[in-house]
Amino acid sequence: MKKLIAFFGGLLFLHLGVAMLLELNLGSDPFTLFTQGLATILHITPGWANRLITFVFLGILFILDRKSIKLGTFLCMIFVGFAIDFNLALIAPLQMGSYGFGVRILLFMLACIIIGIGFSILKCSDLGIPPNDLMYFMFVEKLNKPYGKVRMACDGVSAIVGISLGGIVGIGTILCILLIGPIVQFFLPRVEKVVLPLLNTAENINPTEEM
Repeated sequence: MKKLIAFFGGLLFLHLGVAMLLELNLGSDPFTLFTQGLATILHITPGWANRLITFVFLGILFILDRKSIKLGTFLCMIFVGFAIDFNLALIAPLQMGSYGFGVRILLFMLACIIIGIGFSILKCSDLGIPPNDLMYFMFVEKLNKPYGKVRMACDGVSAIVGISLGGIVGIGTILCILLIGPIVQFFLPRVEKVVLPLLNTAENINPTEEM
């Protein structure tokens, strides 16, 4: 039960940050930019493009790193849309997109921090994370490189591909590339130190001090 609470709590908090990014209207994150570009080329909706990319990543993981695929991986695929919609409805009255540019930049950076903390809580549940996030950790393990650098490189590639396919870049896209990877790398070991003892699962999950 504690793991499920951490899983869904982390999922909701993570997507509060995602909803803020969407509401602030400063540009899509690199993965969304990728899905927008693919949707344009294939003449499908961004939602279907997202599903297509997610299933492709899942197939790659099944071949190269199937041990990382867990129940929560599939739960994320099911509930991410609901988590985003819930948080969008929650913050809609704040009308963040109408704020001044400087305030929106600060809120954008806050949203990146919320994403980093929420993702760290989600991962601590040890129930699984979304396929696109599993791809980052697969590269971390196989390349033996820090998460922050791997995430920045992958996000950069996603942005370049998305732009080449017709996606629209904004200053928020650049901020996501520069901030989210290092923020997750910073918070993950620190959140683990707090959350893992509460879950009584520290012996089953390897802390990520060296990320």
